[in-house]
Amino acid sequence: MPIVILEHTCISRANRLSDVLTRYGHRLDHRRVHKGDPIPTNVDGMDGLVIMGSPDRLTDGSAAHADAEMDLARLAHEAGLPVLGICFGAQVLAQSLGGTLGPLEGGVRVGMHDITLTPAGRDDPLLAGLPWTMSCLHWNRDVATSLPPDAVLLASGPASDVQAWRLGTRTYAVQFHPEMHPGVIDAIISEDRPDLDEAGTDGPTVRAQVAQAWPTYERLSERLMANVAMLLMPLDQRTLDVVRDLHH
Repeated sequence: MPIVILEHTCISRANRLSDVLTRYGHRLDHRRVHKGDPIPTNVDGMDGLVIMGSPDRLTDGSAAHADAEMDLARLAHEAGLPVLGICFGAQVLAQSLGGTLGPLEGGVRVGMHDITLTPAGRDDPLLAGLPWTMSCLHWNRDVATSLPPDAVLLASGPASDVQAWRLGTRTYAVQFHPEMHPGVIDAIISEDRPDLDEAGTDGPTVRAQVAQAWPTYERLSERLMANVAMLLMPLDQRTLDVVRDLHH
């Protein structure tokens, strides 16, 4: 059974996260929503769900597929499947599970910016091995303004904005981008000059930021994604399900 990954752009896909999950033995089912791939209407046969970033926004109605993705997110969470949302995906999870969204204070955020773990984040197993403050890769203009009921804030950004949270033990969301690599940033820079202008920066500046931070960020984001592969979506859960089926 595969982990279903919903992708929304040819430029920014699951990238390094796909590599890590595959390395740890997971089977993946990439759904390119922007290319017309169908979004599952149930969770039958799914090991987990990952919802990636998108150039579309939930707050302005530009994400035509939003309702179907939110329905799937709710189903996966209610079924107890491992669920991870990244950037736009984090916003899909927040809104579908009872939170609210809004524009990021100060407008679009681009490039490397610090996040800080909360006390709960410092103790969370998925964030084990990460420093309490670390520079992360961002490209977003919206953010969760309130979390779903009973969700736990794990990390916040420079404007005290939501950067990571969990609901229960198997649904996680991060607003930053652990999966991107410098080549993806180069491609986005070429496509999104208005975002750069609004953020008060430019392509050479962002490239220089990423280049300087990359050795450390590559190592730390790899650690986070390995935790996702081993702890959030462990292969032994699939084995337990198979054994359980054999005993019925």
